[in-house]
Amino acid sequence: MTSTEPAGGFLYREPGAADEFRLFCFHHAGGGASAFRGWRELLAPAVSVYPVQLAGREGRVSEPRQRDIRTLVAELDTWLGPYVDRPFAFYGHSMGALIAYRLTRALVARGGPRPVSLLVGAYPGPHQRAPLEQMDGLSDAHMLDMLIDAGGLSETVRGFPKWTTAMVALLRDDLALCRSHQPDDCARLPVPIHVFTGDADPMMSAADAEQWAGHSSIGYRSHVIPGGHFFNRESRPLLISAITAILFGQPITPS
Repeated sequence: MTSTEPAGGFLYREPGAADEFRLFCFHHAGGGASAFRGWRELLAPAVSVYPVQLAGREGRVSEPRQRDIRTLVAELDTWLGPYVDRPFAFYGHSMGALIAYRLTRALVARGGPRPVSLLVGAYPGPHQRAPLEQMDGLSDAHMLDMLIDAGGLSETVRGFPKWTTAMVALLRDDLALCRSHQPDDCARLPVPIHVFTGDADPMMSAADAEQWAGHSSIGYRSHVIPGGHFFNRESRPLLISAITAILFGQPITPS
């Protein structure tokens, strides 16, 4: 298996038998597993990080993208099932937060292992409508403008029209995936939930973050991180520090 060939479809490396704690990370809409580049080094050796790569991007670009969240979660449950055999947690950013929530729900429903914590960032409570839903009716040019304004892309991409066309098509499919989630079909989870919000996120407010409070029967806490929608990139060391503190019961600086 090469470094560009996902193991089992979703992971670029096989989880190690010596792992003591695993953190599975789910990327944002229009993104890929590379969004978590560097996390492995920052969290080692206490936590083994496994970014999850969805089909249709980066090393899986030739595979058809999934537009139905129920089907995707069923696939993830099957592929990742053998690797939740020791303490683990999920972190999902933006669209990834919804995927992590739905996967946690699937594990609980079948009586499987539960994550120690569900960590979600830049996404409102799952009973609310998906953010950026209004983008679906925008032209490619306007959608590209919004992506650049939100910090998801650099202005330099405008000089590569073939690439931006492919990027917008990927985002449209990911937004369809988010829309396939039914906001009225939500459950309280017997798992603590920690929600991260960028203090300058134009797509997510503190009130949106508070909507997660009703989705855990154990506990919920909200954390504000400096940055916009992609604070996971802008304030990565601070976010990693907070995640480490949560997973190991240490004092948390951002709150």
